[in-house]
Amino acid sequence: MGKLPREIIAEILSWMRVKFLLRFRCVSKPWCSIIDSKDFVKLHLNHAGKTSSNCSLILDGLDDHFCLSLDSLNRIDIGSFPIENYIILNSCNGLVLLVSDKPLLWNPSTRKVKKLPFTPVECPKGTEAYIREAFGFGYDSKNDDYKVVRVVEVRDANGRYLFSETKVYSLKSNLWTRVEDFPYILPNNKRVWGVHVNGALHTVVQKCPHYGSSQSIIAFDVGTSELYEVPEMDLTGENIGISSVEAMGGCLTALVPKKMNTSEIWVMKEYGVKESWTKLLSFVPPVPELYMGLCPLAYSESGDKVLLDYDGRCLIWYDLRRQKASKIKSIRGYRQSLYALDSLGPPFHAELCVGSLVSLDSSSETDLTEKQNGQEKNKEKKIAKKR
Repeated sequence: MGKLPREIIAEILSWMRVKFLLRFRCVSKPWCSIIDSKDFVKLHLNHAGKTSSNCSLILDGLDDHFCLSLDSLNRIDIGSFPIENYIILNSCNGLVLLVSDKPLLWNPSTRKVKKLPFTPVECPKGTEAYIREAFGFGYDSKNDDYKVVRVVEVRDANGRYLFSETKVYSLKSNLWTRVEDFPYILPNNKRVWGVHVNGALHTVVQKCPHYGSSQSIIAFDVGTSELYEVPEMDLTGENIGISSVEAMGGCLTALVPKKMNTSEIWVMKEYGVKESWTKLLSFVPPVPELYMGLCPLAYSESGDKVLLDYDGRCLIWYDLRRQKASKIKSIRGYRQSLYALDSLGPPFHAELCVGSLVSLDSSSETDLTEKQNGQEKNKEKKIAKKR
Protein backbone atom coordinates (compact mmCIF):
# COMPACT_ATOMS: atom_id res chain seq x y z
CA MET A 1 0.00 0.00 0.00
CA GLY A 2 3.03 2.25 0.16
CA LYS A 3 2.73 3.02 -3.56
CA LEU A 4 -0.95 3.94 -3.39
CA PRO A 5 -1.98 7.60 -3.37
CA ARG A 6 -2.82 9.05 0.03
CA GLU A 7 -6.45 9.54 -0.97
CA ILE A 8 -6.85 5.81 -1.73
CA ILE A 9 -5.15 4.79 1.52
CA ALA A 10 -7.40 7.16 3.45
CA GLU A 11 -10.51 5.75 1.77
CA ILE A 12 -9.52 2.16 2.61
CA LEU A 13 -8.65 2.98 6.21
CA SER A 14 -11.86 4.98 6.73
CA TRP A 15 -13.91 1.75 6.70
CA MET A 16 -11.92 0.26 9.59
CA ARG A 17 -12.98 0.18 13.23
CA VAL A 18 -11.39 2.64 15.62
CA LYS A 19 -9.52 -0.03 17.59
CA PHE A 20 -7.68 -1.09 14.41
CA LEU A 21 -6.99 2.49 13.33
CA LEU A 22 -5.35 3.25 16.67
CA ARG A 23 -2.97 0.35 16.02
CA PHE A 24 -2.40 1.37 12.40
CA ARG A 25 -1.04 4.72 13.56
CA CYS A 26 2.16 2.84 14.40
CA VAL A 27 2.60 1.45 10.86
CA SER A 28 4.30 4.56 9.52
CA LYS A 29 4.40 8.33 9.87
CA PRO A 30 2.31 8.88 6.69
CA TRP A 31 -0.40 6.55 8.01
CA CYS A 32 -0.32 8.31 11.39
CA SER A 33 -0.69 11.70 9.72
CA ILE A 34 -3.67 10.44 7.70
CA ILE A 35 -5.47 8.91 10.67
CA ASP A 36 -4.89 11.97 12.87
CA SER A 37 -6.09 14.47 10.25
CA LYS A 38 -9.40 16.28 10.60
CA ASP A 39 -10.47 15.33 7.08
CA PHE A 40 -9.97 11.64 7.81
CA VAL A 41 -11.86 11.86 11.10
CA LYS A 42 -14.88 13.26 9.23
CA LEU A 43 -14.55 10.69 6.43
CA HIS A 44 -14.40 7.82 8.93
CA LEU A 45 -17.36 9.21 10.89
CA ASN A 46 -19.42 9.41 7.70
CA HIS A 47 -18.77 5.72 7.00
CA ALA A 48 -19.13 4.57 10.62
CA GLY A 49 -22.77 5.57 10.85
CA LYS A 50 -23.76 3.46 7.82
CA THR A 51 -23.31 0.06 9.46
CA SER A 52 -24.26 -1.41 12.81
CA SER A 53 -20.82 -3.03 13.12
CA ASN A 54 -19.42 0.38 14.06
CA CYS A 55 -22.13 1.10 16.63
CA SER A 56 -22.44 0.02 20.23
CA LEU A 57 -24.85 0.27 23.15
CA ILE A 58 -23.52 1.64 26.42
CA LEU A 59 -25.59 0.50 29.40
CA ASP A 60 -25.38 1.98 32.86
CA GLY A 61 -27.46 1.67 35.99
CA LEU A 62 -26.82 -2.06 36.42
CA ASP A 63 -24.46 -3.59 38.95
CA ASP A 64 -21.78 -3.67 36.29
CA HIS A 65 -21.58 -1.02 33.57
CA PHE A 66 -20.79 -2.44 30.17
CA CYS A 67 -20.94 -1.94 26.42
CA LEU A 68 -22.55 -4.11 23.73
CA SER A 69 -21.76 -4.50 20.06
CA LEU A 70 -24.94 -3.53 18.21
CA ASP A 71 -24.63 -6.13 15.45
CA SER A 72 -24.10 -9.11 17.80
CA LEU A 73 -25.24 -7.76 21.20
CA ASN A 74 -22.13 -9.32 22.71
CA ARG A 75 -20.21 -7.53 25.41
CA ILE A 76 -17.15 -5.59 24.23
CA ASP A 77 -14.28 -4.09 26.18
CA ILE A 78 -14.02 -0.30 26.29
CA GLY A 79 -11.86 -0.08 29.40
CA SER A 80 -12.83 1.36 32.76
CA PHE A 81 -15.42 4.09 32.93
CA PRO A 82 -13.96 7.56 33.46
CA ILE A 83 -15.81 8.58 36.64
CA GLU A 84 -17.77 6.97 39.46
CA ASN A 85 -21.46 7.58 40.11
CA TYR A 86 -21.92 9.12 36.69
CA ILE A 87 -25.04 9.35 34.54
CA ILE A 88 -24.92 8.87 30.78
CA LEU A 89 -26.98 11.62 29.16
CA ASN A 90 -26.60 11.43 25.39
CA SER A 91 -24.06 10.96 22.62
CA CYS A 92 -23.21 12.60 19.32
CA ASN A 93 -20.70 11.48 16.68
CA GLY A 94 -18.98 9.10 19.06
CA LEU A 95 -18.69 11.52 22.00
CA VAL A 96 -20.71 10.84 25.15
CA LEU A 97 -21.92 13.42 27.67
CA LEU A 98 -21.62 12.23 31.29
CA VAL A 99 -22.64 13.99 34.48
CA SER A 100 -21.48 13.34 38.02
CA ASP A 101 -20.58 16.31 40.20
CA LYS A 102 -19.98 18.17 36.94
CA PRO A 103 -20.32 17.31 33.24
CA LEU A 104 -17.59 15.79 31.11
CA LEU A 105 -17.19 14.52 27.56
CA TRP A 106 -15.89 11.04 26.82
CA ASN A 107 -14.93 9.19 23.65
CA PRO A 108 -15.31 5.47 24.49
CA SER A 109 -13.46 4.42 21.33
CA THR A 110 -10.29 6.41 22.03
CA ARG A 111 -10.87 6.38 25.82
CA LYS A 112 -10.19 10.11 26.03
CA VAL A 113 -11.96 12.31 28.60
CA LYS A 114 -12.42 16.06 28.90
CA LYS A 115 -13.81 17.70 32.03
CA LEU A 116 -15.87 20.79 31.35
CA PRO A 117 -14.98 23.98 33.24
CA PHE A 118 -17.20 25.03 36.13
CA THR A 119 -19.86 27.66 35.53
CA PRO A 120 -22.05 29.01 38.35
CA VAL A 121 -25.80 29.52 38.27
CA GLU A 122 -26.52 33.25 38.19
CA CYS A 123 -29.18 33.18 40.89
CA PRO A 124 -30.19 36.48 42.57
CA LYS A 125 -29.00 36.84 46.16
CA GLY A 126 -31.57 36.05 48.79
CA THR A 127 -33.56 33.76 46.49
CA GLU A 128 -34.91 30.83 48.46
CA ALA A 129 -35.10 28.20 45.79
CA TYR A 130 -34.15 24.79 44.57
CA ILE A 131 -32.64 24.05 41.20
CA ARG A 132 -33.21 21.47 38.50
CA GLU A 133 -30.58 20.95 35.81
CA ALA A 134 -30.90 19.43 32.38
CA PHE A 135 -28.18 18.90 29.77
CA GLY A 136 -28.08 18.31 26.04
CA PHE A 137 -25.20 17.68 23.65
CA GLY A 138 -24.92 18.18 19.91
CA TYR A 139 -22.82 19.15 16.90
CA ASP A 140 -22.72 22.63 15.36
CA SER A 141 -21.91 21.88 11.71
CA LYS A 142 -21.73 25.56 10.75
CA ASN A 143 -18.81 26.19 13.10
CA ASP A 144 -17.52 22.60 13.23
CA ASP A 145 -17.93 22.64 17.00
CA TYR A 146 -19.40 20.38 19.66
CA LYS A 147 -21.61 22.07 22.22
CA VAL A 148 -23.16 21.20 25.57
CA VAL A 149 -26.38 22.99 26.53
CA ARG A 150 -27.26 23.37 30.20
CA VAL A 151 -30.74 24.50 31.22
CA VAL A 152 -31.24 25.39 34.89
CA GLU A 153 -34.76 25.79 36.28
CA VAL A 154 -35.11 27.74 39.55
CA ARG A 155 -38.17 27.39 41.79
CA ASP A 156 -39.12 28.76 45.18
CA ALA A 157 -39.56 26.76 48.38
CA ASN A 158 -43.15 25.95 47.39
CA GLY A 159 -42.12 24.57 44.03
CA ARG A 160 -43.37 27.54 42.03
CA TYR A 161 -41.45 28.37 38.88
CA LEU A 162 -39.25 31.49 39.17
CA PHE A 163 -36.96 31.63 36.16
CA SER A 164 -34.55 29.60 34.04
CA GLU A 165 -30.99 30.00 32.85
CA THR A 166 -29.48 28.57 29.66
CA LYS A 167 -25.76 28.33 29.00
CA VAL A 168 -23.91 26.79 26.06
CA TYR A 169 -20.44 25.27 26.28
CA SER A 170 -18.22 25.29 23.19
CA LEU A 171 -15.59 22.57 22.89
CA LYS A 172 -13.64 24.69 20.43
CA SER A 173 -13.33 27.69 22.78
CA ASN A 174 -13.62 25.73 26.06
CA LEU A 175 -15.99 28.42 27.36
CA TRP A 176 -19.56 28.69 28.64
CA THR A 177 -21.79 31.43 27.22
CA ARG A 178 -25.19 32.49 28.52
CA VAL A 179 -27.94 32.66 25.90
CA GLU A 180 -31.64 33.48 25.95
CA ASP A 181 -33.51 31.78 28.79
CA PHE A 182 -35.45 28.59 28.10
CA PRO A 183 -39.13 29.63 28.43
CA TYR A 184 -40.58 26.18 29.09
CA ILE A 185 -40.98 23.80 31.98
CA LEU A 186 -38.40 21.03 31.89
CA PRO A 187 -39.82 17.52 31.41
CA ASN A 188 -39.92 15.43 34.58
CA ASN A 189 -39.52 11.97 33.08
CA LYS A 190 -36.34 12.50 31.07
CA ARG A 191 -32.79 11.98 32.24
CA VAL A 192 -31.63 13.71 29.09
CA TRP A 193 -32.92 16.98 27.73
CA GLY A 194 -32.37 17.46 24.03
CA VAL A 195 -32.36 14.67 21.46
CA HIS A 196 -29.87 15.64 18.73
CA VAL A 197 -31.30 15.57 15.19
CA ASN A 198 -30.56 17.84 12.22
CA GLY A 199 -28.25 20.14 14.20
CA ALA A 200 -30.79 20.79 16.96
CA LEU A 201 -31.75 19.41 20.37
CA HIS A 202 -35.38 18.34 20.78
CA THR A 203 -37.63 17.76 23.76
CA VAL A 204 -41.32 17.68 24.67
CA VAL A 205 -42.33 20.61 26.90
CA GLN A 206 -45.20 22.62 28.32
CA LYS A 207 -45.12 26.41 28.23
CA CYS A 208 -44.52 27.77 31.70
CA PRO A 209 -45.84 28.76 34.12
CA HIS A 210 -49.11 27.19 32.95
CA TYR A 211 -48.87 23.49 33.72
CA GLY A 212 -52.11 22.70 31.95
CA SER A 213 -50.98 23.95 28.55
CA SER A 214 -50.70 21.52 25.65
CA GLN A 215 -47.43 19.74 24.93
CA SER A 216 -45.16 20.79 22.10
CA ILE A 217 -41.97 19.49 20.47
CA ILE A 218 -39.39 22.24 20.90
CA ALA A 219 -36.05 22.37 19.09
CA PHE A 220 -32.93 24.28 20.17
CA ASP A 221 -30.60 25.07 17.27
CA VAL A 222 -27.08 24.24 18.50
CA GLY A 223 -25.45 26.68 16.06
CA THR A 224 -27.65 29.75 16.57
CA SER A 225 -29.08 29.02 20.08
CA GLU A 226 -32.55 29.76 18.68
CA LEU A 227 -35.74 27.94 19.69
CA TYR A 228 -38.45 26.79 17.33
CA GLU A 229 -41.42 24.41 17.32
CA VAL A 230 -41.43 21.20 15.30
CA PRO A 231 -44.73 20.35 13.57
CA GLU A 232 -46.49 17.39 15.15
CA MET A 233 -48.54 14.62 13.61
CA ASP A 234 -52.33 14.76 13.75
CA LEU A 235 -53.41 12.43 16.52
CA THR A 236 -56.96 11.15 16.86
CA GLY A 237 -58.84 8.48 18.73
CA GLU A 238 -57.35 7.05 21.91
CA ASN A 239 -53.96 8.75 21.64
CA ILE A 240 -53.01 10.53 24.87
CA GLY A 241 -50.37 12.77 23.26
CA ILE A 242 -46.62 12.76 22.69
CA SER A 243 -44.76 11.68 25.83
CA SER A 244 -41.17 11.92 24.53
CA VAL A 245 -38.99 12.21 21.45
CA GLU A 246 -35.92 10.20 20.52
CA ALA A 247 -33.55 9.81 17.56
CA MET A 248 -33.21 6.68 15.46
CA GLY A 249 -31.59 6.22 12.07
CA GLY A 250 -30.93 9.97 11.86
CA CYS A 251 -34.65 10.75 12.14
CA LEU A 252 -36.74 12.27 14.89
CA THR A 253 -39.05 9.73 16.52
CA ALA A 254 -41.95 10.25 18.91
CA LEU A 255 -43.48 7.97 21.53
CA VAL A 256 -47.28 8.25 21.59
CA PRO A 257 -48.95 6.37 24.47
CA LYS A 258 -52.56 5.24 24.01
CA LYS A 259 -55.26 3.97 26.27
CA MET A 260 -55.40 0.25 27.08
CA ASN A 261 -51.62 0.19 27.72
CA THR A 262 -50.57 0.43 24.07
CA SER A 263 -47.85 2.68 22.65
CA GLU A 264 -47.10 3.90 19.14
CA ILE A 265 -43.76 5.02 17.72
CA TRP A 266 -43.84 7.60 14.93
CA VAL A 267 -40.95 8.62 12.66
CA MET A 268 -40.48 12.00 10.97
CA LYS A 269 -38.91 10.79 7.72
CA GLU A 270 -38.35 14.29 6.30
CA TYR A 271 -37.27 16.71 8.98
CA GLY A 272 -39.59 19.65 9.54
CA VAL A 273 -42.32 18.30 7.25
CA LYS A 274 -45.50 17.52 9.15
CA GLU A 275 -46.85 15.22 6.45
CA SER A 276 -43.75 13.01 6.71
CA TRP A 277 -44.72 11.70 10.16
CA THR A 278 -45.26 7.95 9.74
CA LYS A 279 -46.40 5.40 12.31
CA LEU A 280 -43.61 2.84 12.59
CA LEU A 281 -45.13 0.39 15.04
CA SER A 282 -47.80 -0.16 17.64
CA PHE A 283 -46.46 -1.90 20.73
CA VAL A 284 -48.47 -3.94 23.24
CA PRO A 285 -46.47 -4.94 26.36
CA PRO A 286 -45.88 -8.69 26.74
CA VAL A 287 -47.31 -8.66 30.27
CA PRO A 288 -50.24 -6.62 31.62
CA GLU A 289 -49.01 -3.68 33.68
CA LEU A 290 -49.25 0.07 33.93
CA TYR A 291 -47.76 2.14 31.14
CA MET A 292 -43.99 2.19 31.19
CA GLY A 293 -41.43 4.04 29.09
CA LEU A 294 -40.50 2.82 25.63
CA CYS A 295 -37.43 4.06 23.77
CA PRO A 296 -36.47 3.11 20.18
CA LEU A 297 -32.71 2.61 19.91
CA ALA A 298 -31.74 1.38 16.44
CA TYR A 299 -32.72 -0.55 13.35
CA SER A 300 -31.23 -3.97 12.69
CA GLU A 301 -28.65 -4.29 9.90
CA SER A 302 -31.36 -5.49 7.49
CA GLY A 303 -33.78 -2.78 8.63
CA ASP A 304 -36.65 -5.19 9.33
CA LYS A 305 -36.36 -5.00 13.14
CA VAL A 306 -36.20 -2.24 15.75
CA LEU A 307 -34.30 -2.53 19.02
CA LEU A 308 -36.37 -1.13 21.90
CA ASP A 309 -35.44 -0.20 25.46
CA TYR A 310 -38.49 -1.09 27.52
CA ASP A 311 -38.42 1.21 30.56
CA GLY A 312 -34.79 0.35 31.25
CA ARG A 313 -35.73 -3.20 32.33
CA CYS A 314 -35.17 -5.20 29.19
CA LEU A 315 -34.13 -4.93 25.55
CA ILE A 316 -36.61 -6.04 22.91
CA TRP A 317 -36.34 -6.76 19.19
CA TYR A 318 -39.54 -5.78 17.41
CA ASP A 319 -40.10 -7.45 14.04
CA LEU A 320 -41.72 -4.86 11.77
CA ARG A 321 -42.96 -7.44 9.26
CA ARG A 322 -44.42 -9.94 11.68
CA GLN A 323 -45.37 -7.23 14.20
CA LYS A 324 -44.07 -9.33 17.06
CA ALA A 325 -41.70 -8.58 19.92
CA SER A 326 -39.05 -10.85 21.44
CA LYS A 327 -37.22 -10.07 24.67
CA ILE A 328 -33.43 -10.38 24.88
CA LYS A 329 -32.99 -12.48 28.01
CA SER A 330 -29.23 -12.70 28.28
CA ILE A 331 -26.06 -11.16 26.90
CA ARG A 332 -22.85 -13.03 26.18
CA GLY A 333 -20.10 -11.73 28.44
CA TYR A 334 -22.48 -10.49 31.15
CA ARG A 335 -22.65 -12.69 34.22
CA GLN A 336 -26.29 -11.93 35.03
CA SER A 337 -29.51 -12.06 33.04
CA LEU A 338 -31.25 -8.83 32.13
CA TYR A 339 -34.03 -7.76 34.42
CA ALA A 340 -37.43 -9.29 33.86
CA LEU A 341 -40.35 -7.01 33.06
CA ASP A 342 -41.87 -7.48 36.49
CA SER A 343 -38.54 -7.03 38.30
CA LEU A 344 -38.26 -4.45 41.04
CA GLY A 345 -34.54 -4.02 40.47
CA PRO A 346 -33.01 -0.71 39.38
CA PRO A 347 -33.52 0.09 35.67
CA PHE A 348 -30.65 0.59 33.25
CA HIS A 349 -30.17 3.24 30.58
CA ALA A 350 -29.08 2.31 27.05
CA GLU A 351 -27.29 4.84 24.86
CA LEU A 352 -26.38 4.22 21.22
CA CYS A 353 -22.87 5.36 20.33
CA VAL A 354 -20.99 5.23 17.03
CA GLY A 355 -17.27 4.46 17.03
CA SER A 356 -15.32 7.55 16.00
CA LEU A 357 -11.97 9.29 16.19
CA VAL A 358 -13.46 12.68 17.06
CA SER A 359 -10.98 14.48 19.28
CA LEU A 360 -11.75 16.24 22.53
CA ASP A 361 -8.88 18.63 21.85
CA SER A 362 -9.53 20.42 18.56
CA SER A 363 -6.07 21.96 18.57
CA SER A 364 -4.49 18.52 18.19
CA GLU A 365 -6.24 17.83 14.90
CA THR A 366 -4.54 18.83 11.66
CA ASP A 367 -6.29 19.30 8.37
CA LEU A 368 -5.25 16.67 5.81
CA THR A 369 -5.02 19.10 2.92
CA GLU A 370 -2.71 21.37 4.89
CA LYS A 371 -0.39 18.43 5.59
CA GLN A 372 -0.45 17.39 1.99
CA ASN A 373 0.40 20.90 0.83
CA GLY A 374 3.23 21.12 3.35
CA GLN A 375 4.66 17.77 2.29
CA GLU A 376 4.48 18.70 -1.40
CA LYS A 377 6.33 21.95 -0.70
CA ASN A 378 9.04 20.05 1.21
CA LYS A 379 9.44 17.66 -1.74
CA GLU A 380 9.80 20.58 -4.14
CA LYS A 381 12.46 22.14 -1.90
CA LYS A 382 14.40 18.86 -1.76
CA ILE A 383 14.25 18.49 -5.54
CA ALA A 384 15.41 22.09 -5.99
CA LYS A 385 18.39 21.47 -3.68
CA LYS A 386 19.40 18.36 -5.63
CA ARG A 387 19.29 20.33 -8.87
